[in-house]
Amino acid sequence: MNDIDFAKFCFENKHYEKAKEIFLDNNMLYEAGFSALLSGNIKSAKLIWNEIKDPCSAAGWGLIILDIIEGKQYTKKPKYFQTRAFLEVYLNLFLENGLYNWADNIINAYKFFTEANGEAPKFIARVLSSKGYFKLVHEFAKIAKKVCYYDPEIHYIEAETYLLEGEYKMAYDAVCETLKMAPKYFPALKLKEMIKNSGYQV
Repeated sequence: MNDIDFAKFCFENKHYEKAKEIFLDNNMLYEAGFSALLSGNIKSAKLIWNEIKDPCSAAGWGLIILDIIEGKQYTKKPKYFQTRAFLEVYLNLFLENGLYNWADNIINAYKFFTEANGEAPKFIARVLSSKGYFKLVHEFAKIAKKVCYYDPEIHYIEAETYLLEGEYKMAYDAVCETLKMAPKYFPALKLKEMIKNSGYQV
């Protein structure tokens, strides 16, 4: 196993300080800064990312997130693809690592992210669903549907959430709404069949 593979192994197993050291030794500054951030060290992440002379898209996103989690005025807006690529990743990892205040700051900044990418509320809902924050999922699904009702994914996310809550009728209605918009969407077809097989009377 080479250094980079070992750094990735450390990162995936939440040994963030060790991952940071190896990434720094290999001049992988974005990865080193992200590792520092997930270890809870904002100062270290900021120092590392500010060393990047020509920030890549990922590092640019990281610097935006630092402002958000520190409660600073948003000075630079993320781009459409930055939001698509990184919003779920950061929110998921913050929740996974118990960085709840930072996760709250991201969630509370949803309007800011939605200006860059209209799918932002859906991205947030998907992460919240995977972590079991069902009440918040429905709140963000409602917001997402106001932005774009005809996005089948948000109806599917809500269908999954209703099913986990044991709300079979609402899950069935939501999955049927998904299939109106995307009749061949396989996960929705599978979920609809699962609901039927659970004994729910259509």
